[in-house]
Amino acid sequence: MGQKYEELDSQHHSFLDSTKDGIELNIVTEPVDVEGSSKSPIALYDTSSLRRIPGNIPAVSYLICFIEFSERLSYYLIQGCITNMIQRRLPHNSTSGAVMDDPANSNESPGALGLGLPIATFLLEFMTLIANLSPLVSGYYSDTRLGKFKTIIIGTIIGVVGHILLVFAALPPVLKVVPLSFAITGISLITVAVSAGFIKPNVMPLLLDQYTMLDDYPTILPNGENAIVDRKATLERMTLIYYLFINVGCFLAFVGSFIERIWGFWVVFLITAVIYAILPILLWFLKPKLRLTQPTGESIFDDVVPLIKQCFSSGWLRRVRYGQFWSYTPVNDTFSHVTMDQLKTTFQSCIIFLYFIIFNVNDSALTPIQINQSGSMKTDGMPNDLFQSFNPLAIIVMIPFQNHALYPLLRWKRIQFTSVDKITVGFALAGIGSIFGAVTQKIIYNTSKCGAYASTCDEVSPISAWWSAIMFSLQAFGECFATVSCYEMAYSRSPENMRSFVLALFLTTYSFSSVIGEFISYFAYDPNLVTIFGWCGGLGVASSVLFYYHFYYLKVEEKE
Repeated sequence: MGQKYEELDSQHHSFLDSTKDGIELNIVTEPVDVEGSSKSPIALYDTSSLRRIPGNIPAVSYLICFIEFSERLSYYLIQGCITNMIQRRLPHNSTSGAVMDDPANSNESPGALGLGLPIATFLLEFMTLIANLSPLVSGYYSDTRLGKFKTIIIGTIIGVVGHILLVFAALPPVLKVVPLSFAITGISLITVAVSAGFIKPNVMPLLLDQYTMLDDYPTILPNGENAIVDRKATLERMTLIYYLFINVGCFLAFVGSFIERIWGFWVVFLITAVIYAILPILLWFLKPKLRLTQPTGESIFDDVVPLIKQCFSSGWLRRVRYGQFWSYTPVNDTFSHVTMDQLKTTFQSCIIFLYFIIFNVNDSALTPIQINQSGSMKTDGMPNDLFQSFNPLAIIVMIPFQNHALYPLLRWKRIQFTSVDKITVGFALAGIGSIFGAVTQKIIYNTSKCGAYASTCDEVSPISAWWSAIMFSLQAFGECFATVSCYEMAYSRSPENMRSFVLALFLTTYSFSSVIGEFISYFAYDPNLVTIFGWCGGLGVASSVLFYYHFYYLKVEEKE
């Protein structure tokens, strides 16, 4: 009996299953080579022995990635400077927050409001909390009412307003009135966070929607080799490129460290406002070129809630005990946009998301403390918040290595490096990064003239701040494995009409991490910093082991 797989791009293949002498064959009819010419039919006795390769990526995908590049560049320019602006006092003779006395060689850091590290950490984590809770709203309305494209447009409009407010808050006359500047800064950061929340959960699903193949298909490479074009590998490569664009934007944000040091904070925020203003123009240009999926017009909960009720109907405890909770056959799900199998995989993804709470604490919630650590060491005239740029720089280096060396080599060797493996490695690397931070902080305490109170010492530790690069880089490598894999899983393992909302659920884990970060901020002062780094790092490594054993069955399923 035949089974056809229709391609939605320029190539067209169909698979016919048959048997010969008791051996099952997968016969590929009308195979097309890279130039589009027909070849004779190929009989593949064992398609599992064929090399799996990623497919072609639509050109418009790179322009979609540029949307996220612009948004992230603007966002991280703000985030990179806001800790210094709130935490530290105005430098000597400064009205704008810039370092006035020999900025090229001074160890003095930019500052403005002088409200301390706990308040700076609190506001930064609150911004992150809002940025990762608002996607629940935007993701829901994107899937049901607005569509991904309209939701992104709304986010850009909100963002322009927030950036204008931030420029005003950082003007030298306003900085003189600390309560006023702080209040406007808080409002603007919340607005920018909401803007990010409307954009982030929709750009990546919009990007992956541009790849129209629904399944794997065979192809013939220019060298005559038979191969399988793998949908999962293609989506993974698109996600890696998307994440590369994000981190190019993050890395270029390091220029903000020099701008704030030389000209002050208001100049940085003016640049972010101009960058954000580009997004509506880019979206207008892109719209005719995009494949846009229409929202269902119906609440996703109308589909999901009845299925959940059926799962918890009579006998559910017995089904849980025998591992058959999802084996329940609903009375009628014909008219539902979500099937029981899709609900099961979505639920599994949500459990995976929970493990990212500890990962995100190590990777992002500790950022203000990490920046503070850099400021406690010898910077030789370099801005202390510059060193966090090693996170995106390491990602910029790692992603091409993954895309063009590591993953192709593993596929060539027929080694299945599953999503579970990647996430496990990512968790472990992030935890090791924080453990390295604990060791570095201990050395700072031992070498500082103020001992275990180095953060507020007038003289910095003689240790070079460049050691911070190792901590930031390890956590960045963790993102390349863990976060990228989870993005792809959030898209591919969720129903089409829930993809933005499911990705929003993943982003919500950052909010839980931010809550933990808010709690940590109350203790984020000397001499507690070694303990904070150590505990977070230890929990990160432990969570990697627990995750691997918890989801080993998914690793087995993916291999099969």
